[in-house]
Amino acid sequence: MPRSMTGFAKIEKEFPEGRIVSEARSLNSRYLEMNIRLPRVDYASEQKLRDLVKRHVKRGKVDVTIKWEKVSDEIAIPRVNESVVRQYAAMASDLKENYGLKGDLTIESVFTLKDVFAYEENNSLPEDVLIAACSDLMAALNEERTREGGHIMNDLLGRLETITANLSEIEAGWPTVIKAHEEKLRSRIAEITQSVTLDEARVLQEIAIYMERIDISEEIVRLRGHLDNFRGTLESLEPMGRKLDFIIQEMVRETNTIGSKSNDLYINERVIGMKVEIEKMREQVQNVE
Repeated sequence: MPRSMTGFAKIEKEFPEGRIVSEARSLNSRYLEMNIRLPRVDYASEQKLRDLVKRHVKRGKVDVTIKWEKVSDEIAIPRVNESVVRQYAAMASDLKENYGLKGDLTIESVFTLKDVFAYEENNSLPEDVLIAACSDLMAALNEERTREGGHIMNDLLGRLETITANLSEIEAGWPTVIKAHEEKLRSRIAEITQSVTLDEARVLQEIAIYMERIDISEEIVRLRGHLDNFRGTLESLEPMGRKLDFIIQEMVRETNTIGSKSNDLYINERVIGMKVEIEKMREQVQNVE
């Protein structure tokens, strides 16, 4: 079944570390493009997340946003800024040696000095929590994209049926059309050669050559093959957007050839109907992964 490249998913989930709010949007794109906005994580975790997205999305532009709302009772952890303490101790020693000042740098006085302590908050989102949140998000996004893909598939199948019906009418009416072409050609030859004696065998040969040149039976067979290929591809489990687009190009080629060869109003009316449906199918296929 085809999967749409467009979709949206949002998940809010509670973890012991806090509340995760994640969103994913996907749009049409010829290739896979990712834009990921995360809380602070290390490089390895971000790469694992990118690999996870690649496993779920093969083509399209994907925007992923994950926000972490920490638990309210979490407090910052103090840490001694050792380089600052060493600088204060060195300055105290210089003041005593160079200026004859007296006194000691005590623990009590250190606590009053600026920048001796730094307060770190645990802003890093744990990797297992990040992966779990993103996995759920991608599953929800693909569920939405698959649902939309079902609508696309139904539309494409309906248009395939319309094209098949028109092609069947062309195939059924072609013998009558080709006979009319032959009679018209014979009549025209008779008008031109009323006063001239012609070799009947040569006339039949030329008529046969002309009839072969305008014959569309091969194009009908090939177009039916493309229609069957299109249906079969829609049932595939693999990404199919590019293949469907290629099949449509072949359908356009055969349909155009049928129209140019036939030179008949009955045939061309149905060719126009098929072209309209094929063009609408081409637009839909641009949404397929």
